Amino acid sequence: MLNNLSASSMIPLVAITGFLDGIHPCAIAILIFFVAFLLTMQKKVKNIFFLGVVYIFVIFLTYLGIGVGFFSGVMLFGRHHFFAELGSWLLIIMGVMQLKEYFLPQLPFHLKMPTIPGGKVKGLLEKATLPSIIAAAFLVGLCSVPCSGGIYAAITALLASQTTFFGGFLYLLLYNFMFVMPLLILLVFAANPLTLAKIAGFREKNERLGKLIMGLLMLAIGLSILIFFI
Repeated sequence: MLNNLSASSMIPLVAITGFLDGIHPCAIAILIFFVAFLLTMQKKVKNIFFLGVVYIFVIFLTYLGIGVGFFSGVMLFGRHHFFAELGSWLLIIMGVMQLKEYFLPQLPFHLKMPTIPGGKVKGLLEKATLPSIIAAAFLVGLCSVPCSGGIYAAITALLASQTTFFGGFLYLLLYNFMFVMPLLILLVFAANPLTLAKIAGFREKNERLGKLIMGLLMLAIGLSILIFFI
């Protein structure tokens, strides 16, 4: 049986998992590349922020659309318990894969943006035009799902089992706002060339450690949903 969750427990769960979902290498790495490229072109700071906000907003809309589509499918298909449990196990599996990236990185099956879309995104960002940035952000939003979409799937399925469509949509808005929050924070700090270099260096130096932490968090969230919420 699914436990009925109150807003006091659901809101922190959705907000925290949304923020954790946003701390993944795909979108952050591309945003660092994007801001660095604009700085090399000597774009004005206000232009960097404008294009960066457009980029992040399109990712927000794309990821929200994916969530609403999955949420609607679960609501329509029924069997909420099955999908909530399936999403939790998917999250656990992706957590194990993240741990594999830390302990056994030489093994195949990596959670990362596919090579071809990744190259396409960089090519679009290099044009630094509004249409190309919108297209790049849309691709990043789509390709974020293989990187860390297990968290999103688990939470969306749980929402479908606990809320109405309108209530679930509001929770998805919160989730996706928290999802892009790391990008907004990064955009503020990355507009300075020295800060950008430090952020990029820190990310590269601690990339493996980040995978270990993310893997442990995915396992913890997945197991917690199975034990306490389903």
